[in-house]
Amino acid sequence: MSSLAHHVQPSPLVSLRNWSFGVGALLVLLGIGAFARPYIPSLTINFFIGGLLLAAGVMRIIAAFGTYTWKGFWLTLLCGALSVVSGTAMLAMPAVGIDALVVFIGLLILFEAGGKIAAAFSVPRDYPWGWILLDGVVTAVLGAILFMATPEQAAVYLGVIVAIHLIASGVMLLGAGVWLNRAVSRLGAR
Repeated sequence: MSSLAHHVQPSPLVSLRNWSFGVGALLVLLGIGAFARPYIPSLTINFFIGGLLLAAGVMRIIAAFGTYTWKGFWLTLLCGALSVVSGTAMLAMPAVGIDALVVFIGLLILFEAGGKIAAAFSVPRDYPWGWILLDGVVTAVLGAILFMATPEQAAVYLGVIVAIHLIASGVMLLGAGVWLNRAVSRLGAR
């Protein structure tokens, strides 16, 4: 038999375990880096979203003029113009963009926290549901902190919260990797 015939594919659990460990470790490292320089993640998020809004607005305006006979021409043009103005403002005035993002991201983080807390109570009993619950509670606290931040604190808080969120999510994935490792050992999977 050839050596290819003896090649055994890893089980899906092994792949998932490896993925959990790899992504978990990467998220923890990114979180530590973001924690060391909290203003950098805030600016990065602001410029990324501002750039996306600007590009989307320009594309929407171009699309509107390409279909100027369409019934929704003026609405499409208006939406494109608003997107261009919003993106330009975020790029030109990062502090104002970060303030707006703090409110929006705080809301998103609170929704995510609700999902994580609900997920903690729907996983199998032997799964490390406590890690998911802890991640959900930490995420909820972080979202609440964002809503209470003053404009002067917003950029630092956003960066610190992104850092803590990355670390908490990474630890949850590392915990899942440990659980998967035990499952792989019990099943004797390769």
